[in-house]
Amino acid sequence: MNNLVIFGGCGFIGINYANKNLHNFDKIFLVDLNKPKNLFLINKFNKLIKSTKVFFISGDIRNDLINLDINNISLIVDFAAIHREPGHREEEYFNTNVVGSNNICNFAKNRNCSNIIFTSSISVYGSGDHKKNEDTKPIPDTPYGKSKLQSENNYIKWLENDKKNRILTICRPGVVFGPGERGNVTRLVKIVKKKLFFFMGNKDLYKSGIYIDELINALIWVNTKQKDKEFNNFVLFNGSFNPCPKLDDYVMAIQETLNIKNKIFGIPKKIILRFINLTSFITKNLRSDSSLNFIRLKKLFRSNNVEPNFLIKKKYNFKFNLINSMKEWKQINKNDWF
Repeated sequence: MNNLVIFGGCGFIGINYANKNLHNFDKIFLVDLNKPKNLFLINKFNKLIKSTKVFFISGDIRNDLINLDINNISLIVDFAAIHREPGHREEEYFNTNVVGSNNICNFAKNRNCSNIIFTSSISVYGSGDHKKNEDTKPIPDTPYGKSKLQSENNYIKWLENDKKNRILTICRPGVVFGPGERGNVTRLVKIVKKKLFFFMGNKDLYKSGIYIDELINALIWVNTKQKDKEFNNFVLFNGSFNPCPKLDDYVMAIQETLNIKNKIFGIPKKIILRFINLTSFITKNLRSDSSLNFIRLKKLFRSNNVEPNFLIKKKYNFKFNLINSMKEWKQINKNDWF
């Protein structure tokens, strides 16, 4: 038997990874706390389940996984994570991401699975305008980034315990978007369409990102090359467009896809930060949780200039750029755009 286990299998990336691999495995097990919640992913999930090759198992990576009734596993993929920031207490990132990765390593060892794929995050690098690649020293500056880096180290320890026989693929993706994503890029699409968007400070901020299909293609391509011994048994690579786009590039790509053109104005960063700090101070003194929204607004000023050097050097064939990914997304799921 040739079985695939996807932790976080009912999330945005997990559902798409399962769909792409439907004919590559005898059985696919989607392990997650809950089934998908948005309509687009629900429909994809239901089609997968009807295939009779895909199975949903309710599971929590924060708990011991040894009793999961899954055997003959040839590949484990870890997409499970708490990633919304802010929105969780600091310890929650570590309880899920770090403890969870350790439990998955123990599960893999118990089931004699020698191949793991883990999606980390560009957050391990910290923010900043300077270019970062896979050789850049990670200096995470958020609880989420720190928890992801610790999770990477858990998987590296698992690999080193039997380096001759094990394979580990770690990907650090930027923001992942596409049909059914319902995240930051979807929100950007909505406000650009309504002509409510304005640049908060610098429109030239770098925002590393990748289209969902490109991420899945790259994960499969790298791991296959490792199994075929064309690549080392340990690969760490960044998942991002080449070159890294700026915020203005996203806005222009959305406008082109929607066939709209309007001048977008900006508000100086100093004015916005003064407003954020003042309002945050007021809500804090009123003991309101609204300050979380202002922390999220400050994230808009973080620049993430991350390059996928490994994929470039290995001559990976990038299929998508911002323009064609936006247009394909709109064609596949118009509801995200209207």
